[in-house]
Amino acid sequence: MEKEPELLVRREGALCTLILNRPEKRNLLTPEALLKVAETLKALASEGSVLAVVLRGAGDRAFCAGYDISALPAGPPPHMEKALREKPPLEQALEAIRDFPYPVIAMLNGDAYGGGCELAVSCDIRIAAKRVKMGMPPPKIGLVYPYPGYRRFLTVLGFTRTLEIFLTGRRYPSEQCLQMGLVNYVVEDAEIEAFTYDMAREITENAPISLRGSKLALYKIARYPILEKEEEEEIRALFLQSLKSEDLREGQKAFMEKRKPRFKGR
Repeated sequence: MEKEPELLVRREGALCTLILNRPEKRNLLTPEALLKVAETLKALASEGSVLAVVLRGAGDRAFCAGYDISALPAGPPPHMEKALREKPPLEQALEAIRDFPYPVIAMLNGDAYGGGCELAVSCDIRIAAKRVKMGMPPPKIGLVYPYPGYRRFLTVLGFTRTLEIFLTGRRYPSEQCLQMGLVNYVVEDAEIEAFTYDMAREITENAPISLRGSKLALYKIARYPILEKEEEEEIRALFLQSLKSEDLREGQKAFMEKRKPRFKGR
């Protein structure tokens, strides 16, 4: 039996839907799916006929529960460390969303954690069902997050909220996500699809030049000052150091064993 693709692509005129398709795994991200997201968005941008994209998860348990934590490379070998210094698949997908010239809407039909939460934050508009929870678990597993992720949350939420999210590792219910700015709308569970696609179709009826220009201009205005090379390297070093830590291995183990981790700070 042929394996289903991890990313489904559905076209409807000027609207395209990308579906993370691992419902049995709560749509955990894989490098293959992320690269497909990036490739598809780049192809759609080149084609120029799609004026809105909806990104969603298969099923109703999760939009995306993040990366499979057991796949995080604790103590990566030199060749992998080199790849991590360049551009991993998640970053390629997130940049493709930002660079896509037209709006990308995250339809949060289920929970969004970790990389799944960042995937949602990278979208231009986020619409959540009432049942949804969102959060970033790095402090729960001993990970210093890659600095482009911090920048994305800062751009959307501001300093105070971003600091709270990355210091507590909490899972926030939908109404609190709305108050914090993690989502634009919270709607009844049964209405999430109709609400999202009504907005997406409304967008496709707008002037393409205005859509392109508004997205490009607003992201340029919102950008934070570019870090000096030395500062970038310092933050990257913290990320790589956390990958080599005993605490990360303990966090992974505790997660798999469904218990609280016992961190030692090394």
